[in-house]
Amino acid sequence: MPRGPSGHTTRLSRVTADAQLWTWCVEHLGSPPEEEFFSADSMSSVRGVVLADGRRVALKTRDASDRVLACADAQRHARAAGIDCPELLAGPSRLEGRWLSAEEWRPDGSPVPPADAAARYTRLLHTLVQALAGFEPGRFDPPPPWAHYDHGTEGRVWPPAASLRWDPESERVPVELRRLAAAARERLVAEDLPSVVGHTDLNGLNVRWAPEPIVHDWDSLAGRPEAVLAGILAVNHVEVPGAGAITPVAETDRALALYQELRPFTSTEREVAWAAGVWVAAYNAAFEHLHGAPGAVSRQLRDDGEERLRLAGL
Repeated sequence: MPRGPSGHTTRLSRVTADAQLWTWCVEHLGSPPEEEFFSADSMSSVRGVVLADGRRVALKTRDASDRVLACADAQRHARAAGIDCPELLAGPSRLEGRWLSAEEWRPDGSPVPPADAAARYTRLLHTLVQALAGFEPGRFDPPPPWAHYDHGTEGRVWPPAASLRWDPESERVPVELRRLAAAARERLVAEDLPSVVGHTDLNGLNVRWAPEPIVHDWDSLAGRPEAVLAGILAVNHVEVPGAGAITPVAETDRALALYQELRPFTSTEREVAWAAGVWVAAYNAAFEHLHGAPGAVSRQLRDDGEERLRLAGL
């Protein structure tokens, strides 16, 4: 999904100057940080640090909310169930009104999946949904903005943004994208399907293949109908770092068919899956405009947006 500033590498003067963070690492990890080699900010602030004992860990800071705790519980549960992901080493715990956690640094693997990405990703999503079946979906509210079509804010198609600079309601975003998203949202909120817990951003940004998948970004979990999760995945699993993309209609249809081999959908759920794909594609296209210019997602929707709406029953 669209993100804010990208990561960078730096020496550790900022970390050693942060006395609270230094103390937290000693108390929770048994070793102080000595060097920072990575930092990035999007939904959370992530800092890759080398501890004095040689371990490399990711320190994640995000706004305090109960969903952060739910996501951490789910990450630990999924790992115990055999899903490969970074081990959560400490936290989340409060530090200056925010949640701080530490997990092992896992740079291994490639963002490019092995052959037949659609089949690999659909199996991964279905496995995750099954592994997290015992979790209450409401614990993960509110969902990430690209899956938050039922936000309920009057006068807005997309949910309120944390920054005006990255608000898809901006005048820089074409009216046509807003129209597509509004139509998809209307279809999505018209149904009251049961929710499950799943990952809303499974693609090359958050999955590494070695050759089996290593799943990152557990803050992107959400309680959504399974058809919505499958619809987002079918459209968005082809995204990789630095190259936004969505699948053409035929490839979207194949990915949905593959998912339905694992969990059949009703006719209503099939339409909801297509609507979810339109919603997330329009969201991604909006961020292309916010980042400066229309790109591959905007061009794809220009060519087949109406066909996607038709398949969503609109």
